Amino acid sequence: MSSHRFCQLFLCLSIPCLAIMGCGEKGSEQEPPGKTEVLRHSEALQHFKRQNREREIIKWVEADLNDDGRQDCIVLYRMSKEKNMMRVILDLERGHFDTNEVPAPISNQVIQLRDIDRKPPLEFIVQGAKGAKMGFAVFRIEENRLVDLFGEGMDDCC
Repeated sequence: MSSHRFCQLFLCLSIPCLAIMGCGEKGSEQEPPGKTEVLRHSEALQHFKRQNREREIIKWVEADLNDDGRQDCIVLYRMSKEKNMMRVILDLERGHFDTNEVPAPISNQVIQLRDIDRKPPLEFIVQGAKGAKMGFAVFRIEENRLVDLFGEGMDDCC
């Protein structure tokens, strides 16, 4: 089987499986909050909103991504009609810290928390689409940076 065919088969089988495997209550994907609702959410999300007032939040998830006992926040947000981005707001002892930003899918975005290697830090999967093209990527935080560990098709859906 060619590697291209293997990747297609992997995507066809893995994306529906990832969509079915949900997260628990804590760390579950959240719809974007309204302007008054942001105050009821995490300080990390409030920090993002203060720094990015003009950005529309598409999806967000709170979880301890760097294993320091504090809730961090993965945020997917709209830059323009055809461009979305993602970053993590880390809740560090000295305050909030914004990671680097990376492209995010245009539509059907899903964020899933997964401890893939069974050791800290926590990995997470982002998947989505742009038109008929689908993709996913596995990320984690390393030295306060958002690192893409593995992905397929993200160039086409972001």
